[in-house]
Amino acid sequence: MELKHFTKNGNQYIMKKQYVFGLIVSFGMAAFAIVGIWINEMIMVWIFGILAVLCFISIWMKHVVIDLDKNEITVKVGLINPVVRIPLKDFLNFELVRITQYLITTNTCLNVYYLKNGEEKAAMIAQGFTKRSMQNLVNEIDEIMSLNEHSR
Repeated sequence: MELKHFTKNGNQYIMKKQYVFGLIVSFGMAAFAIVGIWINEMIMVWIFGILAVLCFISIWMKHVVIDLDKNEITVKVGLINPVVRIPLKDFLNFELVRITQYLITTNTCLNVYYLKNGEEKAAMIAQGFTKRSMQNLVNEIDEIMSLNEHSR
């Protein structure tokens, strides 16, 4: 199996960092901070400067790991959100959400749904711009998870 979105480390599959979406958001915030300097509006510089730094840091904090030895998916997204551990037996399905503004797709999110204490929960796995890239990611995750089913 050829992995495009994950790297294999024993029975762990670690999702490669996705820089494009996060960097676009970070650079957009930094651009607003620069505009604030240009129009001499210091509150704008501080707000958007801090947001740009926080967005940039969150890119490196994000990780998704599929561990076939522990039979779980580990998801960490953002600075504030805690690490979510999803046992594969509690996995329900994936959801692909597209956000469009005036016929232009501005964001596509891939979420995983799972059960925790009898309640349905969701965790975001990835963001991007195209439905195709998220679908390719889902297909690769399905292949990895099917390896676990074949090893039983």
